[in-house]
Amino acid sequence: MSHLAAPLTDMPPLTGVAGTDPYIELLKNVLTGAVYEESAWRREDGYHRDKFRPLKSLRQFFLKRWAKRGYLVVKAQHFDAKKRELGTDWPLFGYSMVGKRRLDQLEVAIRTIAAEQIPGNILEAGVWRGGASMFMKALLNHLGEGHRQLWLADSFEGLPKPRLAPDTKDKRHDLSECDFLKVSIETVSANFERFGLLDENVRFLKGWFCDSLPHANPGKLALLRLDGDLYESTMDVLKPLYQNVVPGGFVVVDDYLAWSGCREAIDEFRELHKIKAQMFNIDGTGVYWRVPQAQPSVAAA
Repeated sequence: MSHLAAPLTDMPPLTGVAGTDPYIELLKNVLTGAVYEESAWRREDGYHRDKFRPLKSLRQFFLKRWAKRGYLVVKAQHFDAKKRELGTDWPLFGYSMVGKRRLDQLEVAIRTIAAEQIPGNILEAGVWRGGASMFMKALLNHLGEGHRQLWLADSFEGLPKPRLAPDTKDKRHDLSECDFLKVSIETVSANFERFGLLDENVRFLKGWFCDSLPHANPGKLALLRLDGDLYESTMDVLKPLYQNVVPGGFVVVDDYLAWSGCREAIDEFRELHKIKAQMFNIDGTGVYWRVPQAQPSVAAA
């Protein structure tokens, strides 16, 4: 494990900030699939979330062949509310795998942005089925902040194949062939529409981060959420976009404590640019920090 660029402490208590609005709490449970115990059933498509390793190739071949014919093989499993809270399982259905606690943190961040009138848009890099972004959009609308643009950046083709040393050290982190993680832009857009959340302020940036983000123009950002998992993907977000995050804005990193490549990228970037802002542990996987009022200038590389 690389050394931390700043001491890591637990997220401040959420009392009085999150967890009090019945509509928002229901939305969290629906988006994470927690309202359905069957969402814990495991899809047998060649990968296990808890082991991060491919199954034997012959079995994987037949599973993929059946899937092409419209058959889905699942294994019934007991619903574990704690895992769903912490986002440590992959819901069979539902729109987000980040878990309730990371959605709690996004609620706090969005409410803070609205209360303090921190200027800027919202961008999530790595969206899967769009659930975390759908939650932020619904909350923005709920708070009368729906005029802010919400940007969803993703390949919409799954994860890239690891190329750099921090990502290739562990073969379990190669999920480039995992079909469960491949969600099309049409599906994500339809998910937004299903919840009545698709409007002119929802913007999509399709492509690998290294191709799409250097040319993106999302404007100033009040919140930047990174969920690229890999070292290279994380750097591909930070280099062109960190400079867009306004003072008081939030930087949220989904997999800092779960993926070594992501952690190395964050630590390296913070050290290089002398970012001393306190990092907070959300749930043992994700972290966040707020950009200070006077931060060093970070030019896009």
